Amino acid sequence: MSTVFLHVGQAGCQIGEALWPALFQERPGYTDFFAPRLLPCPRAILVDAEPKVVEKIAASSDGYSFDPRSVATAQSGRGGNFALGYTGGHSTPSAVSALDGAAEPLWTRALNAMRLQVEACHGGHLGTLMSYSLGGGTGSGLGSRLLEEVRDAYPKMPLLVTPVLPISSGENPMQCYNVLLSLSWLQDLADGVLLYENDSLMALSEAEQASGASGFESTSLASMNGIIARDLIPHLCPDQVCDLSELLSVAPVGSMKFAQLFSAGVKPPRYETQTTTKAVLEALGGTVRLRSRGDGNVLAARCVVRGLADLRGLKTELLERLGGTVSWQPNPIDLQFSPQALRSTPTTRVSILLNWKRVAKPLREAHQQACRKYSSRMFLHWYESYGFGAEDFAEAFETLETIITTYDSA
Repeated sequence: MSTVFLHVGQAGCQIGEALWPALFQERPGYTDFFAPRLLPCPRAILVDAEPKVVEKIAASSDGYSFDPRSVATAQSGRGGNFALGYTGGHSTPSAVSALDGAAEPLWTRALNAMRLQVEACHGGHLGTLMSYSLGGGTGSGLGSRLLEEVRDAYPKMPLLVTPVLPISSGENPMQCYNVLLSLSWLQDLADGVLLYENDSLMALSEAEQASGASGFESTSLASMNGIIARDLIPHLCPDQVCDLSELLSVAPVGSMKFAQLFSAGVKPPRYETQTTTKAVLEALGGTVRLRSRGDGNVLAARCVVRGLADLRGLKTELLERLGGTVSWQPNPIDLQFSPQALRSTPTTRVSILLNWKRVAKPLREAHQQACRKYSSRMFLHWYESYGFGAEDFAEAFETLETIITTYDSA
């Protein structure tokens, strides 16, 4: 049984660049992530509108090798525009050929590459994990188009997405529109969303750099992507085969499918009275904004601890620190632990996947930013020229507002 990964755009592919070395350390002989060949082949598709980043990643080899048939690139970027990324420019074959450097649109070639991976899955396809950024044109637009195509092609398979919100001071003046439209597509099509904020990733990377805990020489996109990989690995590499449906337990209802992921290294207890449970809570406290107001904050959570076995009382104490659970949730936290440490991070590690009311905060900020810019009608002609007009924006605004309201009233 195998999982297929779909990395879209520069950011999505660079997340894959950080993730696959760790997956290879954890699963060198497993067919759930790698096709058995002379060099193990990641079950991954690398897609970008420009070839430079993808070619660099595909050419690198650290005990494994990407399948050349699983690389789909074009010759021209998407101008930081969701509409251009989604449509590929125009519907006429000549226009597509001029933009993508091929007779077929880029998403068609990417979907064909995915079909090859799915057909080669060992014992069956267990689901798809996508990664892309919401701020640029390729990740947001092409990522949303591929999300739509994958949902249509594999309607019954779990579809989990790891999107990244752009830095708030980003250089793309249209990124708020891209985020708005992308979030709307995610709500309609994904089974679960593991939402990252680049601002938070940068702050955590800077804090690790200052404390000397970072494995990188400076704060960079590579260090930020390394945090994402570190968060994901404990959930993707259980003792048995990875099953994405287990991660989707944090999306108990379809109207609230946005979750966030945090991880930390657990230091040994500093004094005799400190239990391993207290050590885990202390580690998470440095990463997650733990709060103890008991106002029904958690909808669902999945906590994985590797390298520790004695965790009595962790469920109760963790739930209390996170602000308690919503009234309708009878079993809010799925706790899994193993004394076996991860190979990629040998020290004890805890990772928590949280679907909580706090996720409404970045969604509300994205909605407000898009509202402010939309009221001035700035840059809208770039979207209208590719078929995205007032109705599309009105639907996206309504979808995002509904998500926020649903979380606030949970």
